[in-house]
Amino acid sequence: MTLVTYTIRRLIVIVPTFFLITLVIFTIIHLAPGDPVSIMVGTLGAKIKPEEKEQMIQDFGLNEPVHVQYVLWLGRLFRLDLGHSYAYHQPVVKLISERIPRTLELMLITEVISLALAVVLGVVCAVKQYSLTDGVFKLGALVGYSAPSFWLGLLALTVFAGMLNWLPSFGVQTPGATFPTIFDAWFDHLKHLILPLTILIFGWVAYLFRLVRSSMLEVLSQDYITTARAKGLKERIVIYKHALRNALLPVVTYEGYSIGFILGGAAVIETVFSWPGLGKFWVDVAANRDYPTLMALSIIVALMIMLGNLCADIAYAIVDPRIRYD
Repeated sequence: MTLVTYTIRRLIVIVPTFFLITLVIFTIIHLAPGDPVSIMVGTLGAKIKPEEKEQMIQDFGLNEPVHVQYVLWLGRLFRLDLGHSYAYHQPVVKLISERIPRTLELMLITEVISLALAVVLGVVCAVKQYSLTDGVFKLGALVGYSAPSFWLGLLALTVFAGMLNWLPSFGVQTPGATFPTIFDAWFDHLKHLILPLTILIFGWVAYLFRLVRSSMLEVLSQDYITTARAKGLKERIVIYKHALRNALLPVVTYEGYSIGFILGGAAVIETVFSWPGLGKFWVDVAANRDYPTLMALSIIVALMIMLGNLCADIAYAIVDPRIRYD
């Protein structure tokens, strides 16, 4: 089986998986306690009449059984219509398109920097096992892996934005500021990016570092590494040409799951730092039981994770020629 055939077969499998995921998510969202109309009525208090509430339920289609609502939503999805937000009274596509670039900015930068740092530090600590360098980075990884991201974010806000006043505490740009050049605007945006990006990178680097280090230690103990050294090959060639490639196989696998991990962390970090991305937006619409927007966000994340896993599988087969597509 060729790589192209394998990819096509995986894409075909994604289709029923995607619709099964949408069914499960739709059911869970609609069966969860609370509904958007009750939340709206609660905010309006006595200003709304019972008959107006019933009319809102009918307008939203919430009077239909859950399976009927799902079929209606599926029909709109086939027309590429994600619906209108209950809470924001705007097309869901517009709301998401305004926020997704900010989240992608955090995710992509986090992914690239974290992978590079984790590989370098993991290899160094595996080669220098039990050294002071290894101990320091293992301790740092333990903190990054176990400490809650919201706590680290609040701590960073308190120290660097509050006590030292070195960095801004919220948003993507200084409110009301005017910038003489585009470089000044970029620099201001960079200052807003430092804190949330650092917290995200710290957590994901800690996870990948532990994975790379343990994988490298396992590979370095293999017989073929001993043979390569016995042949007189330079240590640099043994480490980076023979050991590292095999040590990266588990990392490639876990990179497929990184989308969900980083997006989950982004939801917390964006809320802490008031970053106007999908993560903070998701928290807001979940509180309002904004069903159309919640479904749109869910299917976007589901597609991203499934495509990420597909790319990881393909990369795994490319990195390791011993993998058979069938």
